[in-house]
Parts: sequence; structure tokens; C-alpha cells
Amino acid sequence: MPHSFAILVAAALHWFVTYKGSSSNIGLAGASIVPVGDPNIAVGKISSQSSTYEEKGTSEKAIDGSLANSYAHGDCTLTNKEFEPWWMVDLTSAFQVSAVVITNRGDCCESRIKGAEILIGDLPQKGGTMNPRCATINSLGLGETMSFNCGGMQGQYVTITIPGRNEFLSLCEVQVLAHPWLHIVHDGGRSPVRDSETDLGLQGRVLSFHNQSKSSFVIISPMQPLNLMEFTLCMRVAVEDLGERKVILFSYHSQNDELRIFREGKGRFSLYMGGQNVMFALPDLSTLGSHICVTWESKLGLTAFWMNGQRSIRKVHNVGHILQSGGTAILGQDQGVQSMSEQEERRFVGEITELYMWDYVLKSSDVQDVFQVRQFPKGNIFDWKMLSYKITGSVKVLPRD
Repeated sequence: MPHSFAILVAAALHWFVTYKGSSSNIGLAGASIVPVGDPNIAVGKISSQSSTYEEKGTSEKAIDGSLANSYAHGDCTLTNKEFEPWWMVDLTSAFQVSAVVITNRGDCCESRIKGAEILIGDLPQKGGTMNPRCATINSLGLGETMSFNCGGMQGQYVTITIPGRNEFLSLCEVQVLAHPWLHIVHDGGRSPVRDSETDLGLQGRVLSFHNQSKSSFVIISPMQPLNLMEFTLCMRVAVEDLGERKVILFSYHSQNDELRIFREGKGRFSLYMGGQNVMFALPDLSTLGSHICVTWESKLGLTAFWMNGQRSIRKVHNVGHILQSGGTAILGQDQGVQSMSEQEERRFVGEITELYMWDYVLKSSDVQDVFQVRQFPKGNIFDWKMLSYKITGSVKVLPRD
């Protein structure tokens, strides 16, 4: 009997009711049911917004832990009236978000938030507005608090934005109910689980980028931070004729650093890292598939491209540099440009498979084994066979054969 009672109590405590009120009036009004299995991890984190109407409407007002909802009394955020305003919280590391709970302004203008979207993901650029959507706020009453189920979406950044119109954005509290990434064990190592269909990664499959949609890309999760003094990155790529178009093959971008690999034009490839780039002349990509590897080490700066198992000449690049961790790795889109037209031009269209990355320079024989799909060292940063990934947009996972 005591055991059964404990189970009933635990089930009952899985839900609670939040009340909407204001600094002058608190009451039971249109209660919303909010899951409490996860804590609110937003309080005191790093917030920002597209603009600030005046000093009392700063972004941190939405994560101060208070449900008070009078902007006049300094309880809420407020942007200028502008096109597609946004507010964002940086959770400082990735979480699985079960729900986002929004408290609307209680002293005025409840309809302003109508149509706002809640976005969650790993991209901080443009206030996080490129991240996947959790929910749309159809309406909230004066001072109302409402929970929006996000089903375990993963990400470091949570954004509220009003798309498609000029509007003020005001938020009195944003609660993010979440827990750290769920992890699974791969051969003694730990790898964050994303939207991967299976813990077997993408073995025997390809990522097909079949159009140049601005919202189509794949975020891939490293098995360790990219704090590197050397590396080897390999991938197999198939494309149609690109002419002289510049195309992104791999993009890693942190606040202070970058690692990007481009097909610059017909038979020309480049590595961008730490604000510097180096160019190589190589056979061009093919619709039948090309295997590309890039190696770099910091001590002497020796850098090389490998095409279908054959090494280019070595060049000196970024001697003494250390690649900085804390960024996001993406396939299909260049994170290093702000212009939408430039982004559109550089987007990858084709197929990518067998992406591996190591935190050291592979021996020539190992690169040959990777190209020939023989036995080779497991990737300790990215490994296609156990890759954790998240697809956004119309990218497809297809059988390789």
C-alpha cells in the first residue's frame, strides 16, 4: 500500500498549475498545465534581444524567475517596433527542452504576441531565428502564463520571434524546462544524441541535399570539443556540374574561430581557419563521387588536400594556431557569411557520406584505407558510423546503394 501511494503521489506531482497575475493583482485566471519533470534552467542565463525600447525593458527581465507581468512596473522586456523582433536566451550548453513556458504582459497589448514562434537549436546567428520551431503562440491573454510542449528538442539557444511583420515584442517571463543532453555509450566513449534515427549513425547511408533552400542543413555533434592543434577531416561527396560556383563542403564556426572547406571554383579548393585561407588546385568534384581529405598541423603549419587517395603538395598555413572549441558544425550551409544572396550561392546541393574527423594527422596508409573503405582508425571527433546529427529542412537520409 505505501508503495502504491508513493507512485500516485509521484504521478500527481508530475503536473502543476501556473497562475497568471500582475504586480497589482494575482488570481486564478485561465490556469495552464505545465510539466514539472524538468527544472526551469533559464533563470540567470545570458539573454539578448533585437533592440531595447527603453532601459526598464531589457532582455534579462524575462529570465529573472518572477511571474510579475506589468511592464510599467519594470517586470517585462520590450523591443522597438521593428520587422521580425526577437528575444533569445543562451543556456550556455545544449539541453533537451521538454517545454517552454511564456508569461504575457498583463498591463497592456496582449495581442502583440499573437503569431510569435518559439525556436530551439544550436545556431546563435541572427538571434537564433534560423533554428527549428518548437511552437507558434496563437494567442495569450493579459498576464497569462502558458506552456508549449517541445518534445525534447535539443539546443543551446531558445528564441522567441514574431515573423513576417513589424511589431513590438514584450515578454514578462520565459521558463525553459529542460535537462542536459541524453547520452549513449559507443565503445566506451560518450556521444550526444540528437535527431539521429538510430545509434548506428549513418553507416551505409548518404545525406541528400536536393535543393538550395536556406532552411536545409544538418548540424553534426562532435564526440569531443574541437580544441585542436592538428586534424584530419575526410568525406565523400557527389555533385552535378557546378561550373565556377563557390560551394561550402564543411562549416565549423565558433565565436572566435572557424574551420571551413570550400570548392572555390572548377578544380580549386580552399581551407579557411582562424581568419586565414589557403588554396589548392585539385581534380574537380564529380557526379560519380569524390573522396576528399584535409590534413593540418599547427607546429609547422603543414596542410594538404587529398583527392581520391592522392595527396596534393603540402602548403604552410596558420603556424601555431589552435582551433577554438565551442562552435557549431554544419553540413550544407556556410555559417561565415551574413548576406542572404551569398549564402544562397554557396549552399551545397548533392550528396555527402562517410564523414570522419580525427584530432591528429593520419598516416598516408590510413588515408588510403579510408578511401578504399578498408579497416582504419575510428574517427574520434566525427565518425559516420555513430554520427549524432540533426536535420533541418528538406535534407533526406537515403541508402548509399
